[in-house]
Amino acid sequence: MQNSINNNMEYYCAYLRKSRKDMDAEAHGQGETLARHEKRLKDYADSVGIKISKFYKEVVSGETISARPVMQQLLNDVENCMWTGVLVVEVERLARGNTLDQGIVSNAFQYSNTKIITPVKTYDPDNEFDEEYFEFGLFMSRREYKKINQRLHEGILSSVNEGKHVGTSAPYGYDKYKLPKQKGYSLKINEYESNMIKLIYNLYCSGNGLEFICNELNRLGYTPRRSNEFTKSTISHILTNPVYIGKIKYTDKATIKKVINGNIVRVKNENKNVIYVDGLHKPIIDLNTWNKVQNIRNGNLINRTKVDYTLKNPMASILKCGLCGRSLSRITYSDRNDVRICCRKCKENVGSNIDYVEDKLLQSLKLLLENYKIKLLNNDNSDIKMLLKINEDNILNSRNELEKLKLQLNKTYDLLEQEVYTKDIFIERSNLLKQQIEEINNNITKLEIEKEQIVVTKNNKEILIPKIEKVIDSYYETNNIKMKNELLKSVLEKVEYTKITPMNKDDFKLKLFPKIQA
Repeated sequence: MQNSINNNMEYYCAYLRKSRKDMDAEAHGQGETLARHEKRLKDYADSVGIKISKFYKEVVSGETISARPVMQQLLNDVENCMWTGVLVVEVERLARGNTLDQGIVSNAFQYSNTKIITPVKTYDPDNEFDEEYFEFGLFMSRREYKKINQRLHEGILSSVNEGKHVGTSAPYGYDKYKLPKQKGYSLKINEYESNMIKLIYNLYCSGNGLEFICNELNRLGYTPRRSNEFTKSTISHILTNPVYIGKIKYTDKATIKKVINGNIVRVKNENKNVIYVDGLHKPIIDLNTWNKVQNIRNGNLINRTKVDYTLKNPMASILKCGLCGRSLSRITYSDRNDVRICCRKCKENVGSNIDYVEDKLLQSLKLLLENYKIKLLNNDNSDIKMLLKINEDNILNSRNELEKLKLQLNKTYDLLEQEVYTKDIFIERSNLLKQQIEEINNNITKLEIEKEQIVVTKNNKEILIPKIEKVIDSYYETNNIKMKNELLKSVLEKVEYTKITPMNKDDFKLKLFPKIQA
């Protein structure tokens, strides 16, 4: 019989995460993993007298802690000694990454004296044997993880060499299907989409450019699977994808891990191995058409003049269309010596000369600065600090009161079990306490919103105003476009541009979105 764990004044949470094995099981109809694990942990917690206060649910399957945001939140809460113990279905769910990640997890639980509780065993950080057992478990899980990755990689390469499709989805023009009586998948032609693929190749062979093909497909009502309209990059990818002549292309180790600024990141592998094999699927495009398209593309690439990719628009990625929200483009009209800012989608949003927009943006920043100064003129730092102190004291008092009510609520359960309370008294008393708890939670939420507003006001005075002053003072002192762009980005999230009337050059509106809202 299991020993009951005393949870008096103790707080427990649970961490749920899928593994690759779970995803395979789900694909074979074994049910949603997190829901099954949640029920299993709840049942176990009930059996040993533990009340789970919070579930941390990881919806991504990242290899490292940096790729798992919910795990980062859990570790932060553990380090702040929020929990007496953390429940997991198995210890490997916490860390299966490299030795560094395992050390971070181990230290967080050890130094905060937080228990790790599984249905099989409880790991107590104060117990030296448990500590060694926990670290050994992490080490073995890492070895298993590497073996699984190796088997997956070998399986993918084997499938590629057999001409099978290994992508998660089918390319446009095909549908993915399970091969009968064997492992793996292949592709079958989608009649509707394949007509569009043939049209793209025929249009390109006839001398039409990528932009013309995009416009023609969008006019005919064709749409890609994941967006509302075709782009030049989509067409370019279709014209260079050998899947349409019956080939399977696979890039082995397209990315590799590198340490950059102390963080492990994935970067492009310059020495990647590209594999081409005959696929099991039927081609949509004949070899003669394919070769003609590639020859045209290669000729265009050779004759193309070198493009200057240096930044030329100081408002790049900041200036947005006020109608559709897209980033505005910088377009040069050499025949009239004019450089304009406009939206490539919304024809009704009329473009303007880039210099006019830039000048008006700086004027708008100056007005914003003056408004902030007027708003804060009558509020000195002592006023703001006093308001913040009162607010924080109120939040602290409310949280203390909340803890007392939770203890009282827990006590009602004990009194019911001891038969001091009748069922009716218990229901009446617990409902009253729950109502009080809800009222205090609502009050805490309101206080936290007030605190955010006070902090914003404080930041506007202490942070944003000096930043805007710096931008205005420094902007015209430099001719470096990149530096100007960085100055604007330091104080602005975005700027919405709208111009409906084409007559007046200054008849456009700019709506500024500062990084800290007033």
